[in-house]
Amino acid sequence: MRSRQKDIISLLVVLILVIGSLYLVFTTPPKLGLDLRGGMNVVLTAEEPDKSEVSEDAIAQAKLIIEERVNALGVAEPQIERQINSPNIIVQLPGVKDAKRALDIIGATAQLEFREVLNSGSTNTAGEPELGPVLMTGDALQSASVAFDQLGKPKVNMSFTPEGARDFERITGELQGKQLAIVLDGKVMSAPNVNQQITGGNAEITGQFTLDEVRKVVLVLNTGALPVDLKVSSQQVVGPSLGQDSLDDGIRAGIVGFALVVIFLLLNYRGLALVSIVGLFVFGSIFAGALTAIGATLTLPGIAGIIMTIGLASDSSIVFFERFKEEVRKGKTSRSAAGQGFKFAFRTIIDADAVSLIIAVTMIALSYLYFGSGPIRGFAFTLSIGTLTDIFTAFFFTRPAIQRLSELSIFSNPTFIGVSKDK
Repeated sequence: MRSRQKDIISLLVVLILVIGSLYLVFTTPPKLGLDLRGGMNVVLTAEEPDKSEVSEDAIAQAKLIIEERVNALGVAEPQIERQINSPNIIVQLPGVKDAKRALDIIGATAQLEFREVLNSGSTNTAGEPELGPVLMTGDALQSASVAFDQLGKPKVNMSFTPEGARDFERITGELQGKQLAIVLDGKVMSAPNVNQQITGGNAEITGQFTLDEVRKVVLVLNTGALPVDLKVSSQQVVGPSLGQDSLDDGIRAGIVGFALVVIFLLLNYRGLALVSIVGLFVFGSIFAGALTAIGATLTLPGIAGIIMTIGLASDSSIVFFERFKEEVRKGKTSRSAAGQGFKFAFRTIIDADAVSLIIAVTMIALSYLYFGSGPIRGFAFTLSIGTLTDIFTAFFFTRPAIQRLSELSIFSNPTFIGVSKDK
């Protein structure tokens, strides 16, 4: 296949990608991170009740339970990550408005206990009845659901495992005429009288509960008990107005940065700069399409990484243009200078972008090992995607575009390509 045909095919492929990327970007709502959308960021530290060292398995199990609870809350694009080499679990909940309710559900231990009421007439300092030893725990629970009694009041229906059903039948048989307390996280939820032995493996929690309270109980019971205690080490709530201001500032910074780059290119490379400007548009379109296609969540540090890649993409064009001009100064034709210039410039572009890519990947790896989620990873992620897009744009757009345009007579004019006539 001839060089001209290869160049035309490359440009057609790029055109198809640009159109596809723009369609994807304009038809898919952007996913905004916590700092742009607003929400809650909390760091939970796992602790054992006896202050002993927390095991890795316990923290991993706690993380899975938190993920289930957050998903049940209906939070869009949550981030729950374990901070390696520490007992911390980082939870980011974009768009959360009721931070207290979310935190109560996430941190609830969900320790369900069934205990005999020893003396219903006496209470402790918390106003709760005196209780006997634990007769059954939440391990016997199979599922919980929201229901309503005959008066329309919300209640919690519980279904036990086969073994739990047998234990519950035995316990209620032994406690006929007495009270059985249902205790969740140390709080007596209800203490009904046992009038007869209960068979069938079902029970219920009734009381003066709101529907929201019943839903919370059902949620924590269905996701299971946390294997460790979770203490809130830090908590930050970002308002949606602050997030919108940050997004607006980031967009303005990107526009200003792009405008300054365009002015610099026009002043120094004149006609060649037009190719670079179109190349930046191609780069930006494919870059945005790639981020949208993989479902990336945009954060403020991520915007900083995007702005930085504008400089990287411009730098690749500059390296090529300088080599192109150097070949022209040696007396070569524009067409020959384009081929030779890119051949040598592409090595430099690869070397420079490889360094950026190595740094970005290293930052991503360190963010998983030591720093947790957030600013470092958002910046490094967009930087790495932008670097790969830059290499693609340089090879499949800038190279064939310059080679085809160099056949035009205007490219033989030194002034048009930014070469002084005396040189």
